[in-house]
Amino acid sequence: MKLKYTLLDAFTKTAFEGAQIAVFTHADNINQQQKQKLARELNLAETVFISRTEKPGCDACLEIFTPTAQTGFAGHAAIAACYAMGDAGMVQGSDARVIFNEQVMDVILSVKNQKVQISIPVDEKHDDYVPSNLELAQIIGVEAGDIGCNDYKPAIVGYPESYLIVPVKNNKIMRSAQFHENKWQLSFVAPLASQILLFTNGHPFENVNFSARIIGKDVAAQEDPPIGAAAPAFGLYLSHGINDYHRSCLIQRGDETSRISILEVNVDKKDAVVMGLQIGGHVVKVGEGYFDLAE
Repeated sequence: MKLKYTLLDAFTKTAFEGAQIAVFTHADNINQQQKQKLARELNLAETVFISRTEKPGCDACLEIFTPTAQTGFAGHAAIAACYAMGDAGMVQGSDARVIFNEQVMDVILSVKNQKVQISIPVDEKHDDYVPSNLELAQIIGVEAGDIGCNDYKPAIVGYPESYLIVPVKNNKIMRSAQFHENKWQLSFVAPLASQILLFTNGHPFENVNFSARIIGKDVAAQEDPPIGAAAPAFGLYLSHGINDYHRSCLIQRGDETSRISILEVNVDKKDAVVMGLQIGGHVVKVGEGYFDLAE
């Protein structure tokens, strides 16, 4: 059995930037064990498998694998997979619907300008009860006075997973932060959040609103992983407590020393109710390949 895959860079307009994703657009005949082996062989952050679905009104089912396990929602992988569907002619027009972990997501495709936007189902969870700035500073290896920017304060925000979101004064502080697992495990926040999303609007980058970085357990000290999975939570964080909020913002992950990603997050609220939450970005196709699997 010959299996074709596509290599894509997500959340970028430039090849060899953004998040590296492999997508198998026709995965109906690939079993779960084979999917895991293929993801391990490619050894990228995520590999996506697209298959048909019998769910009414849906165009495809998406499954995401890391080299070691099947994983939950990842914005960069979902964006890449949806772009691949449009590029391969698997959907007609600019609209599609995909199912992911039993949830249906609406997709707007614009293959011509290499852009994808996904509507995320909303189930907001927000908790302002977090450790003190002193305790947070010990967890992320900065000074207590380094935490906070403008009126933004730390909070735990969830969807689909919960993140401890911590604003810091500037980009230099954010880049120098180091996760201290021993301090994290002693804190009451450890079982409440999957990872820590650091962000700042004190950055030197043009045409973006925020710079962000994920640190936490299972993230190597010098690693700067994709933040697509945290983007919905960040959008909800920005809009929390604000009525009639309508905002689109750009978030940058990475700098001149790493692969830069630019994510777009849109939030629309009527009164205090979130009516829409979307993440989007550009995708670049950088290559194709084939695997030969025994029947």
